[in-house]
Amino acid sequence: MPDGAQGARGTIVGAILVVLGVVSVVEGIRLHALRTQMVAGAVVGDDTFPLIIGVALIGLGGAAVAVKVPAIKVALPAGVARRQMLAAASILLGYWLILPYVGYTASTALVSTGLFRAMGRYRWGIALLLGGVTTALLYLLFRVWLLQPLPTGWLGG
Repeated sequence: MPDGAQGARGTIVGAILVVLGVVSVVEGIRLHALRTQMVAGAVVGDDTFPLIIGVALIGLGGAAVAVKVPAIKVALPAGVARRQMLAAASILLGYWLILPYVGYTASTALVSTGLFRAMGRYRWGIALLLGGVTTALLYLLFRVWLLQPLPTGWLGG
């Protein structure tokens, strides 16, 4: 592909990212006004994430327009990398399937351990430890701090 076409694509992609970022920021501002009218004194609300994403998209879009990236040849992964990607995709598909039945805590522990094993090629003991720590931290974040309802499944947890 000629350098001019590569630069034009970067400009187009950058412009799309900036437009999406502006839309996200506008929505965040709209939600912020709604939150301040309904819940006085709340520090974080539904407006926070769209604002953060919008600012990030505007920054990335601006960088895509300003920075010219050299063309590179992309090849499909093979060997170990392909096996790792397929294993991760299979594990995440399994997570989606078992989450409602097994529950958040048990399925997240199983899946995070499997991902540490498949993607990081950690030994089982380390993968189990990291999976347990990851599950505990995610449970603390979502269930305890953010008070989000999580699927309980058959195990009730």
